[in-house]
Amino acid sequence: MMTINFSNDSKATNTQQNNSLESFYGVSSDKMKMQQNFATKEEYLAKFYAVWDFSQINTDKNAIFYIIPSLQNAISYNKELQELKRNPPKKNNKNYKKAEQIYLNKIANLEKKIESLLGVGENLLPNKLEEFSTLLENMNLGAFLQNPQPAIIVRATAVRAVPTHKPRYKNKGDFPFDRWQNSFIFEGTPAMITHFSTDGRYAHIQSPFVYGWVDTRSIALVDNSMRNKILRIDDYKIPNKDFIPIRHENQWILDARIGQIFPYDKRKNKLLTFYKDTDNYAQIREVNFDLYLFSDFPIPFSAQKMSHLIDMMLGQKYGWGGIFGNRDCSAFTRDSFAGFGVFLPRNSAAQAQYGGNFVDLSKMSEHDKEAYIIANGIPFGSIIWLKGHIMLYIGHTNIGGINRAIVAHSAWGVNPVINNKKEKILLGGVKITTLHVGGSFTSNTEVKNSLLSRIRGITNIYTESNGQYDISQLQISY
Repeated sequence: MMTINFSNDSKATNTQQNNSLESFYGVSSDKMKMQQNFATKEEYLAKFYAVWDFSQINTDKNAIFYIIPSLQNAISYNKELQELKRNPPKKNNKNYKKAEQIYLNKIANLEKKIESLLGVGENLLPNKLEEFSTLLENMNLGAFLQNPQPAIIVRATAVRAVPTHKPRYKNKGDFPFDRWQNSFIFEGTPAMITHFSTDGRYAHIQSPFVYGWVDTRSIALVDNSMRNKILRIDDYKIPNKDFIPIRHENQWILDARIGQIFPYDKRKNKLLTFYKDTDNYAQIREVNFDLYLFSDFPIPFSAQKMSHLIDMMLGQKYGWGGIFGNRDCSAFTRDSFAGFGVFLPRNSAAQAQYGGNFVDLSKMSEHDKEAYIIANGIPFGSIIWLKGHIMLYIGHTNIGGINRAIVAHSAWGVNPVINNKKEKILLGGVKITTLHVGGSFTSNTEVKNSLLSRIRGITNIYTESNGQYDISQLQISY
């Protein structure tokens, strides 16, 4: 691992209300495009709180509940399997041997499909069909958008594809890729509750960047009075480091995280946090904080300031979908840029299209890809995308007489093919590497399935780096 050195409404929610956020921020949603090298607080907050605008609710059930077919298919395949087993070919059939083989192949094929869809649970044994049926019933889809309610996250929590904290891995070796884990969401994040699970343990939400199920203990309803009060807050603070403990009345209440924004009362010099009252509604809690550990939001972009944030996250463990409160690749880039007022989507492919600045490099040779990145990338201000992964370009350095692009990213691992053998190189978290993980730093010989070989394109979030930063002394992990 390497360190970067650097010198009076009631509490009844009015579901018919459709107040536009433009009145609060003066920014039209169809004009909120990022101006390169300049991001405004108003643009960011308008996107952040847009989820409280009833007209912005996504009603596409197929997209939102994308996980449902995998649950339903497992159940329907099992019904088909049971029906098949009840009707084997008759032995007096003159083509019995052939019919029997076709029959057995159909059974094997269905069993394989069911096994694949079930995956394995936390005990590394196959999940059960009964569990899938229970999950589908508990989703309570008939209640979807019957009574949407504005809300706010009061305790950092996982956002799940299904109303359970139990995992689903593809197979025994698939850790940490829990396919039912969507994301991780910070305290103070606005949300719209679309409905609750049948058992009441989970709320289905639409947040500024992700849909899914959250533990109901982690979210509080927001009435019209509170909503308007929050939307009129002018000042915000952001943490300068990760995991800053915040206390109230000598008790720990939360950890402030990079990428998180906090409403700030300038007159009282207090951060504003939120808690849930006995009626399940959000109330404001004022807390003291260390001024040195926070900055006004947003901070002006510079390479040095971004490098400081990256340094605070280096060495942290990888977290698929934010599992265990850790970051995956797109959470890392999203949180890195948030403090500068850049509102990136959650998905890596959507991040790559941000601002319409994506440059397709997929048809280039590996040598030309790297040369283009070095010549045109903005150190600490560009993101590099490959299918399923995204990285922050931080500059280049000379290794063995060859200029190499350097990236910061949160990655589980890389699986290059070296000498016709697939290798598994574990990174396991936030690292700074070249694009040649598994290959040679000083050779242009192409390595199959390397980071460089898989790169699809680059997106410049900024047009210039606003200050230089020397990375020549960095110790590269790979």
